[in-house]
Amino acid sequence: LSTTRHLQAVRCQHRDGRSSMAGVCFRSVLVTGANRGIGLGLVQHLLTLPNPPEWVFATCRDPKGQRAQELQKLASKHPNLVIVPLEVTDPASIKAAAASVGERLKGSGLNLLINNAGVLKVNTLDTETLKDMTQVYTTNTIAPLLLSQAWCS
Repeated sequence: LSTTRHLQAVRCQHRDGRSSMAGVCFRSVLVTGANRGIGLGLVQHLLTLPNPPEWVFATCRDPKGQRAQELQKLASKHPNLVIVPLEVTDPASIKAAAASVGERLKGSGLNLLINNAGVLKVNTLDTETLKDMTQVYTTNTIAPLLLSQAWCS
């Protein structure tokens, strides 16, 4: 995040008591599009760090759906993983997700936002449509801006 007000990285503490600045630890991380692909991989990695974040928020459109089963399994094993419903192109959904995360963080602020959610429409010049272009632009460009605004305000 661009403001130091919200970025509260802490010094990593090794198991033997030494501290290090080589790896930066975060108290809270939110990953959008976390039910598959890179987003799921990021969540898995965060949870297996020697000093994992106190809170990992994993967002997806349908947390109880078929495409979120792997995320659900992770959440059952990691009490610091919270699955948050989020449709990144819907301002009301963004507001609800920010409120939910804010309640859990009790005013301490989110430390790291990973805007991973995205879409790809494979079209040619002949088959490209306004609808597809609008969806791609909204999801991949406008949504990250709205999400950043929600957690930085």
